[in-house]
Amino acid sequence: MISMGEGGQKAGAQGRIRVVLCEPEYEMNVGAVARAMANFSFSELFIVAPKCNPLGFDAIKYSKHARHILEDAKVCKTLAQATAGCKYSVGTTGVIFRHFKQTLRSPISIRCFAKKLGSIGEGKIALLFGNEGIGLTEAQVSACDFLVTIPTSDAYSVLNLSHAVAICLYELSDFAPRAFVPAGAREKEALIGSFGLLVDNYAHAMRNPRKAKIAFRRIIGKAMPTDKECASVLGVLRRTARSLGERKHKGAKSHEKDKVGQGKT
Repeated sequence: MISMGEGGQKAGAQGRIRVVLCEPEYEMNVGAVARAMANFSFSELFIVAPKCNPLGFDAIKYSKHARHILEDAKVCKTLAQATAGCKYSVGTTGVIFRHFKQTLRSPISIRCFAKKLGSIGEGKIALLFGNEGIGLTEAQVSACDFLVTIPTSDAYSVLNLSHAVAICLYELSDFAPRAFVPAGAREKEALIGSFGLLVDNYAHAMRNPRKAKIAFRRIIGKAMPTDKECASVLGVLRRTARSLGERKHKGAKSHEKDKVGQGKT
């Protein structure tokens, strides 16, 4: 397993993966790749023989807040230069049978590769993405240690370059999901208790007040509310219960005054 760093990140994955784009054609795709890398905290970008300007207007425009990744990217003439210093090269393909005849390669899913990542030893890993038109060439695939794919529809299996990069980096990064804190038993019981007070207030006009209380308890059990959701609803129920109590108290006082007044008459 890859060790987890602060914030639930895989501390090792971001440091190990080098994204390599082979002969990209469109500036907008290069910029969007940089953006996807920043989304998942990857920063090492190498570009082999680009057919566009990696720092052109569209590249910068589509990189959004990841311009620094474009500015730090290394442009190389050959794939060998781009993968220098890497222990493993991992090619990507959207057409799984294309390379079998020549390279005898059958790709595994990127998710399967991500699970194996911790067991293939230490060292830098170059993650290769091919040209938008033809993908990786036979020679580039042959130079790879692994070949991976993203399972997609048979009707249209090839993804946009930046989309493929984003999915691969998502699988490799495995961020811990952001989530609110679930409400504890104490908060839920307070919520159920406050609702019960409202039911008691209207019990005289209800056919089965006990059933209403049970139904609410079951709803809370299935809803799995967060602590903030519980607090918000609890605030409303308590205000309502307090308001009803004040009205009842005023009504009782008024009734007593009327009785006293009648006695004096």
